[in-house]
Amino acid sequence: MDNNRTVPRSPDVVLVSFEASEDAKLGTALPALETAVPGPEGEAWVDLLARHECPGITARRARRQEKTGQAQDPVVWERALGSNVWDPDDNRFVDLCGGFGVASAGHAHPHVVSAVKAQLDQLVHGLGDAFPGRPRIELAEQLAQVTPGDLSQVIFASSGSEAVEAALKTAVLATGRTQVLAFEGGYHGMSLGIVGASHYKPGFREPFAGLAGNFAHWLPFGAPLETIDQWVQAQAEVPAAVLVEPIQGRGGNRCAPEGWLGALARLCDAHDMLLIFDELFTGFGRAGALFQAGSDGADGVVPDLLCVGKGMTSGFPLSACIGTESVMASWGLSGGEAIHTSTFLGHPPGCAAALAVLGLFREHGLLERACVLGDYMEASLEALRERHGGILGSLEGRGAMRALQIKQPGGALVLMRRMLERGYIVLPAGLNGDVLSFTPPLTLTRCQWDGGLAALESCLRELVDERETS
Repeated sequence: MDNNRTVPRSPDVVLVSFEASEDAKLGTALPALETAVPGPEGEAWVDLLARHECPGITARRARRQEKTGQAQDPVVWERALGSNVWDPDDNRFVDLCGGFGVASAGHAHPHVVSAVKAQLDQLVHGLGDAFPGRPRIELAEQLAQVTPGDLSQVIFASSGSEAVEAALKTAVLATGRTQVLAFEGGYHGMSLGIVGASHYKPGFREPFAGLAGNFAHWLPFGAPLETIDQWVQAQAEVPAAVLVEPIQGRGGNRCAPEGWLGALARLCDAHDMLLIFDELFTGFGRAGALFQAGSDGADGVVPDLLCVGKGMTSGFPLSACIGTESVMASWGLSGGEAIHTSTFLGHPPGCAAALAVLGLFREHGLLERACVLGDYMEASLEALRERHGGILGSLEGRGAMRALQIKQPGGALVLMRRMLERGYIVLPAGLNGDVLSFTPPLTLTRCQWDGGLAALESCLRELVDERETS
């Protein structure tokens, strides 16, 4: 086996220092705005998109305008590098949401780009389950090595939704049961196979309830274990699995209470239910450990099935459901046609990107870099909260996955817009859309974070002044 392909090496490997100086060539620069946001070229592109894209996607702007009294046209992304994003008008932004937490190594990290380019020259597409590409085999082996406990067998997919779907299919096969217990505020995807398990925003699933089925049941996130145990015992059929995010991402970066996941795992064992961790958001260094599974943040619990994606590739559509050998054995041997597969199963360029990202964690200190960033984010956000307790509520999250509650109704959307006008990209989150979420690239510099925090503080002062004079 040619192990040199497993960890691509390149002379242009760059993992910027947390103290790095401003440098647009590394993606560590501060914002630089040439026009209003969005600019004229960006607006023209958005107008074109609105004419040809499903209105249920683009029309989100109208809802935001109704709540804030201000136009909410999005910024079109032209290019990105590190923690910087440029629009068609050459405005430069700092991305404090990391592309929904995807850009673990930053946007277009040269190590990742080099690995993908090399793979494109060699093999672009395999043949699904029938004839595997070599990168898929190498990545499966490496995931088995870096995941905790006995998690050793993988089902690859292209999106987070598909990875969770694979986990639920596995649970049905392993137990012979079809119901699932999930938790309020949980978000597990929006495909038809999984939207029925996502509690976040009932409006996402209710129009499709007739197709999505009624297989999921929800209890409060962090509910007392006695309550959960009583609920399970009251069911006509014990659920096949318990599906949980160790930290609820879209639900507001809410951490599970200390000790709760450990007790939940023991409850699963007592009732012969599989435990599924949805770590699409938290996996690959986002929350202070490579995975929450097996870490102190999850009470040392290793689930039966672990779903990962997002930061695994730092930008390519690839995900995975990883399980123990005994649980995966419930699928049985392939009879010639796999009963679960897809055209782009283990897509070679995506696998090459994931191998490159794993190389950055293993050989270039990306996890240590993420921990330094997470500690600094926590301390500075807590200090900001103390200075502005009248408008800021709780600080949620762990590592480089943080959220600030905004007490003023509609304030999170207003702050998102005003931060954008200052060159910083943030997103609202939470069941009520009342928190600002921060999930930046793990390569963000201190200077970029300090600049974003200063911009946020300026925006907060504006809101307070407006409220006091209204």
